[in-house]
Amino acid sequence: MTSFMKLASGSLLEDEGQLVVICSIGGNMLGIPAGPIQEVLAPPEIRPVHHAPDYVRGVFNLRGRVIAVIDPAVKLGLNAQILDADTRILVVQSGTELVGMLVDNLIGIFPFSPDQMTASPENLPKAFSRVVTGFFFLDGKMTGLLKLDELLGSRDVAGDL
Repeated sequence: MTSFMKLASGSLLEDEGQLVVICSIGGNMLGIPAGPIQEVLAPPEIRPVHHAPDYVRGVFNLRGRVIAVIDPAVKLGLNAQILDADTRILVVQSGTELVGMLVDNLIGIFPFSPDQMTASPENLPKAFSRVVTGFFFLDGKMTGLLKLDELLGSRDVAGDL
């Protein structure tokens, strides 16, 4: 039985504070607390926004609301993500706004406990250290836990690498 199947059969689904959504961003495995995530979508038509920061991929219409789509890979100083069949947009609550966050692919929803955290590697780039709370192992792979508000904030986290 996979970790995801164990989760689905357990009672952890009742408490979103104990769940993380695991995805790939710029080839890095990262976890996002499930609470702020409102929806997961296949990318709709994204319209560019002229003169927007390079990490803003554009906007799309979600049931009458204009949602900005950001590419967190660009904010982290990585190459822009390529839209393909696995790409997803996580619609997340950031303050009073909904924001679309582009991810390479969605791996699943898993239980999380703060005692799983390990120290961040010493060679972690500054852009990552600002937006990652720490790391934990999931199926033997090191996974960073994102500080969503820091990542989605208006500052360019890769600015002084």
